Amino acid sequence: MDRPPVPADVSFLLEDLVPALRDSLRERLLGLYLYGSAVFGDYDPGVSDVDLLAVLPSDLQQAEFEALETVHTGIAEAHTAWRDRVEVLYLSRHALATFRTERSPITVISPGEPLNTKTAGIDWLMNWWLILDHGVTLAGPPPDTFIAPVSIDEFITAVRDHAFSWGEWVKHLDTTKSHGYAILTLCRTLYTATHRAHVSKMRAAAWAAVRYPEWAGLIRAALAWRSAPPAKVPDPSTTLPLAGAFARFAIAELRAG
Repeated sequence: MDRPPVPADVSFLLEDLVPALRDSLRERLLGLYLYGSAVFGDYDPGVSDVDLLAVLPSDLQQAEFEALETVHTGIAEAHTAWRDRVEVLYLSRHALATFRTERSPITVISPGEPLNTKTAGIDWLMNWWLILDHGVTLAGPPPDTFIAPVSIDEFITAVRDHAFSWGEWVKHLDTTKSHGYAILTLCRTLYTATHRAHVSKMRAAAWAAVRYPEWAGLIRAALAWRSAPPAKVPDPSTTLPLAGAFARFAIAELRAG
């Protein structure tokens, strides 16, 4: 697959973030991988997140956790445009090799979520497929050195299964932009289920607007909400019912297919 160049603003961020992670983790940083829209396509400056996986020889240690809190705080202060737009997953090589059969600690920082530790298992299969499919190696060997193989069939099944939870999950989203994110993610799920391929949210939205013309206006609105200034974003009390209706429609389509 021909990949677009990494966007200039992402490269500028990585010039500080990658050395900071190297300095913090030192020899325990076995591999570092960039994935998502920054390397897959349809990156939206000022809106899209940057997604990274950091592979460790064992679970993250408490001293490392505290050091990484300092790293991420410093990056947010130095790169204010990236505040709340950086996701990094910190995971052991054992966890990546055994995710189908074991749950292991994973430390995550992501938009709306401070650095924290939880557990990950097969529910993270979609992320691992994306990294295997189009991840860019920033440090260490290729990602398949650590991540157990994932087939396209497994990925599609996981995408469909994940979508079935959105009908309930959407009810708990409290911002218009998160409602737009849900709509666009479900457009991509419908595309993946139909074409057995992963594409960007923007490409999937364009496809869904043609495939489902009755929803075209809402899909276009969801795209606009992503980058609209706060004063021009509709009140979430008006967009939540719309997102819920689209989620119910998308789930019904997936079940019918």
